[in-house]
Amino acid sequence: MQRNSLVSVARHFIGVWSFTVLKRLSSLSFRFRLSTSHRLNLLCLLLTLLALGVQFAYLEKAPHISAIICAGGLLLALFLRWMLRPLMTEIHALNLHAQNLQDGSFNTSANQLNIHELGSLAESLQSMSAQLRAERASLYQRELLLDTVLQSSPLALVLTDASDTVLMSNPAARQLLTASNPIDGSKLTAAASKVEVLAEAIGSRQQGLLRLPDQSVWHLSVNQFKLNHNQHWLYLLKPLTREIQREELTAWKKLLRVIGHELNNSLAPLSSLAYSGQQRAQQLQQSELTGLFETISARATDINQFVQAYIHFAKLPPPQLATVNWPRLINQLQNLYDFELRGDLPQRAWQADPSQLHQVLLNLLKNAHESGSQPELIYLEITERGQQLEITIQDGGGGMSEQQLQHALIPFYSTKATGSGIGLTLCRDIIEAHGGRINLRNQPCGLEVTLLLPQP
Repeated sequence: MQRNSLVSVARHFIGVWSFTVLKRLSSLSFRFRLSTSHRLNLLCLLLTLLALGVQFAYLEKAPHISAIICAGGLLLALFLRWMLRPLMTEIHALNLHAQNLQDGSFNTSANQLNIHELGSLAESLQSMSAQLRAERASLYQRELLLDTVLQSSPLALVLTDASDTVLMSNPAARQLLTASNPIDGSKLTAAASKVEVLAEAIGSRQQGLLRLPDQSVWHLSVNQFKLNHNQHWLYLLKPLTREIQREELTAWKKLLRVIGHELNNSLAPLSSLAYSGQQRAQQLQQSELTGLFETISARATDINQFVQAYIHFAKLPPPQLATVNWPRLINQLQNLYDFELRGDLPQRAWQADPSQLHQVLLNLLKNAHESGSQPELIYLEITERGQQLEITIQDGGGGMSEQQLQHALIPFYSTKATGSGIGLTLCRDIIEAHGGRINLRNQPCGLEVTLLLPQP
């Protein structure tokens, strides 16, 4: 009797212990974050242990029942794994898709044919992947466009960090600061040290107009901002040389028109009075008065021609574009000045104002002959370079000084004793009206003038 009581207590203890172990193992499975398959295996093991504990605690000894319980637990585990295998496959596929999204691979997706129970989640991930892929492509296109604009922009752009280290620069900035040498990674003040005015303005971050030693004019703007929580400085240099020269030229033209109008109003009656006085002096046979009035009339005529030249410059009409007949143009120039034609004439049809282009080349050839160059050292060459036409005139007159090169295109500046100072200015005005530009530079033998004309 006492023995049966002890057995009953032992069986009750084992039953309670089984429930306690089941509870503890369940809590441990969640605490250690076991995978779903491991949790299923653990669940089947716990159920088997629970069944064995119940059987041992409350049932009579029956070995066949224990065997049945163990076999049932094993079959239950296998059955659960078989039932949940498709779901586990879907979960695994969606996990791989999510990992690909996390790694930045937006071109992959889960196999939609194998997704059934979690189809809505798969569609959400697929939609997210397509949206991210489209946004990344859009950002890439924007970055490519921005980089193209920066690389081809005439604006000089430099980005530095708080310690003045250059992080990014475009070709215009490198050309301005170091003649196209790399400057990324160096100090900006050191890179600009060759141009004292520019280095001083950058060092003090003083915004405004800058006139460099080569007479080019730039506008410096400095902006401070934060990028990735770090302080940065953006330096932007805008070339204003052509704009300022164009405004100066417009102001000179307005002044010329006013002065020309007033001089014409005075020269016309003066010439008339001089002619009348000359006729009256001849009637009175006053030779001294006749010579005096002849001198006044001649000077009035010279002044009128001088004024008309400036008025013609001030009232330059816009170019009337037409196809240039190059053989005819060259023959007309060679009838007036000797020069050597190098290379072949353009094969394509180029549009320009033939009379204005003739005037430009005539002025340049006239300057080449007046430079003291021998005629055989003067040549003209016309080269087609893509969508741009390059016309070069070279002489052997020794070239210009640096000061003369800097002021050669300024109105009324001349190195000749009898020059008016509008020849090269007129050439520049005509070429810029065609959308091109004119460049002057010294060569070992003389001055080289290059005209660059775009294809309209």
